[in-house]
Amino acid sequence: MATTHWRAKKTARGFTLIEALVAAAVLGLGIWGASTLTLHSLNAGSASHQQITALALANNTVEYWRGGPTLCPASAALSTVANSSSSATLNGTTYSVRSGVSPTSYTQLQAIQVTVSWRPSGNSINDNPMAPGSGQLVISTRASCVPVFVPLTSP
Repeated sequence: MATTHWRAKKTARGFTLIEALVAAAVLGLGIWGASTLTLHSLNAGSASHQQITALALANNTVEYWRGGPTLCPASAALSTVANSSSSATLNGTTYSVRSGVSPTSYTQLQAIQVTVSWRPSGNSINDNPMAPGSGQLVISTRASCVPVFVPLTSP
């Protein structure tokens, strides 16, 4: 029995110009996708950092209100007015903190509301609250008018 060997002829050697262009396009799309993903993750990390900073500022303000003038000297000035506002710039972002206390139907409780708004300092958009990197956080809570350690009845 005679065996026949089938041999494929090599007509082209190496890459052709079209194959090189297709490979370059695929590589370019991969690099573009990776850089876009990196940019989005950096923006998400920055937004998360801004939200955490705003939450810390809001929690500090709530604690000042809860402490009252007996516990916190900084809240002595706050306890004389029903509303307060301040601003701070941290890591290139300007945070505006507005807070207020109002009475509730239960005489020993106060309603505390803190609003923290932030905007990047270098933002060229004129006071646009929806500018990229901007945000707002609102915390509403209730607190006792009388510190916990003060007895409500006399011995």
